[in-house]
Amino acid sequence: MSRRMHGVVVLLSMLLVVGFTVFGQNAKTPPQNLHFVADYSQFRYSDSLMYVEFSASVDREMLVYIADGGRFKGEFLVTAELLQQDSVVSRKMWRNVNQVDSLAEIVPGQKLYCMNSFVVSPQPSRIRLTIQDPQYPQGAGVVEWPFQPRLFSGDSLQLSDIQMAGSIERDTTTSVYTKNGFRISPNPTALYGIGLPIMYSYLEIYNLAPASSEAGGNYRVEYKVYSTDGVLVKSYGVKERRKPGTSAVEVNGANVVTLVSGAYLLRVEVTDLETNAIAKAEHKFFVYREGDYAEGGERFKKREEILGAGSAGLDAGRYDTMSEKELNTEFEYARYIASKEERDTYKRLNLEGKRKYIKEFWAKRDQTPNTPENEYKRDYLERVQHANQSLRGTFRDGWRTDRGRVILIYGRADEIERFPFNNQNRSYEIWHYYQVQGGVVFIFVDKREMGDYELVHSTARGELYDEEWPRWINPNSDASSSGVAY
Repeated sequence: MSRRMHGVVVLLSMLLVVGFTVFGQNAKTPPQNLHFVADYSQFRYSDSLMYVEFSASVDREMLVYIADGGRFKGEFLVTAELLQQDSVVSRKMWRNVNQVDSLAEIVPGQKLYCMNSFVVSPQPSRIRLTIQDPQYPQGAGVVEWPFQPRLFSGDSLQLSDIQMAGSIERDTTTSVYTKNGFRISPNPTALYGIGLPIMYSYLEIYNLAPASSEAGGNYRVEYKVYSTDGVLVKSYGVKERRKPGTSAVEVNGANVVTLVSGAYLLRVEVTDLETNAIAKAEHKFFVYREGDYAEGGERFKKREEILGAGSAGLDAGRYDTMSEKELNTEFEYARYIASKEERDTYKRLNLEGKRKYIKEFWAKRDQTPNTPENEYKRDYLERVQHANQSLRGTFRDGWRTDRGRVILIYGRADEIERFPFNNQNRSYEIWHYYQVQGGVVFIFVDKREMGDYELVHSTARGELYDEEWPRWINPNSDASSSGVAY
């Protein structure tokens, strides 16, 4: 079963490198959002309930570390919520603390993990994770999944979701990281490679039939790796195991370091030798080897063929499985930067055509075509997320508002002056961009005092220009006496 991951989080085509633009201890400005990667897996709890285990990883270097008794301490706070309709039916909150003796110990690539779980009923719902650094609480990152529970009931052979891990070892202690005698270090990114060559996975098997013969007391399991277009890449052979009962746990470690950088599917097939019933499960994973992208490497050779002039982004693989509605939503986000010809072309395409076209659309805008990352797309979609979370209007998504449009076209402002409502003036904001066209401003006024800030004036070329804009702040006063300036 493929995982559903979000965020501004997080599936890849050619590879996955987890590197988000957030605030580190040496940064000069705080982050807008603390980004993270998350995943979840479903297991049987009872005939009528499911056990949902979720995990997330945060880049260690992106936290703010402060002096703490001769050491340095970084923290991140996690809030996990289970929502049905618009109601929160369960909530868990906890703090994760990491300490180091020296900031020199914090280097790129290190991850901090968290894990927890919900017991849920078989009702469609949503899972929302919010992670924030207490040193910068307004920069919280949010991931939300639409969640369709799987009901593990009946007598047929069934498999849980596959849980990807960085390591799995025997452990009989009790913690959020242990179950069924194993300690599982989560790998929500599902990324493997030179630094993590063994792909560990955890799986549960349900409803194995009681044996009526010696052979029927066994089950067979096979691990295979497929490309995302269904071509068998590698088989790890067939293993036969003794049934411990009607349920079993499958733990596996497979060396994937020889695989070329890219996206793959791990497929596990279990056969009950008593009934010959077969059950399958799969999970997407990614391999990254830097050498594949060096000159002469396997991906370097195919780069122009696959991506054209630039990269479609580290998460381009998700387009291959997105629905037409999801594709349309993302392309609609890009309406401010797409030409009329591009919009018209996109509308005429079928589903497969749209999947290919949106990759080409972003690849053309890649400002660093010699790298596998598309920083332009990444930053643009992060601004979409920020606008939707922070700039939502009364009746419009944040990206459709005037402030959202300005952020998407010009980026985040260098300085924002906020003026709240008072007895004389409406609420308004002045956004300063010091590096755009030699310095420009945008002025937004909440004309109806409903939180819908509208653009009333800008000094940027091609934008609304109105020398008498102060009249929108105080309709009862003329521009010369309004008392506002920029």
